[in-house]
Amino acid sequence: MIRVNNNFAGAMEFTSFKKKEAVTDDELINAVRKFETVLSKQNGVIFHCLVRNFKNDYANVLFVTEIDDFKKIEENLMQLQEAQDFFKLIDEQSIKMVFHKILKDDFVVPNHFSCVECGTFELKNNNDNHKLLTISESIEREYLNTFENTKAHFIGSVKENRFSEITIGETLGKTKEICFGYFNNPFCKPLLEMADETTMELDFWYLIA
Repeated sequence: MIRVNNNFAGAMEFTSFKKKEAVTDDELINAVRKFETVLSKQNGVIFHCLVRNFKNDYANVLFVTEIDDFKKIEENLMQLQEAQDFFKLIDEQSIKMVFHKILKDDFVVPNHFSCVECGTFELKNNNDNHKLLTISESIEREYLNTFENTKAHFIGSVKENRFSEITIGETLGKTKEICFGYFNNPFCKPLLEMADETTMELDFWYLIA
């Protein structure tokens, strides 16, 4: 895990993958730590960590100043040995790379957390996207921020009519409990009603490096 600075983050890359079968966790973590030494020198980088879920998938979580930073960072890293050594441990067929434009002013990555809840969805009515941020603010104020576990939260734009809701929590267990509480909370139900449930994808990831 690296934190280059505490600048406002405008975008997040969430790239999930599986490691190659013969690769151990220690080998992967050591490669990530070396990879971060060159990643930290790239313009626009704010924060990076490696997370894992209960399906033995891994994910790179990378926050940058603005979404256009990703293209230049990728171009620079492909030329560096530390990055190549990390990438060669990954099953290329399993890679799922998603860029999230953070739709929240002055977002700062929290200092201490161990869980990232990552959900994506489409809206039943694309014309309702202007209501999404208002509902998100209400969820934060009236529900999420009433728990000490909640460290950060934002709505992201992934592509046309596809959005993300990201919650960063102190522990995996409490973050999951709070998330499933959406179904019984009056401030959260409007978001669930707006979302097309057939397009929802949700998972919980815990910090490992």
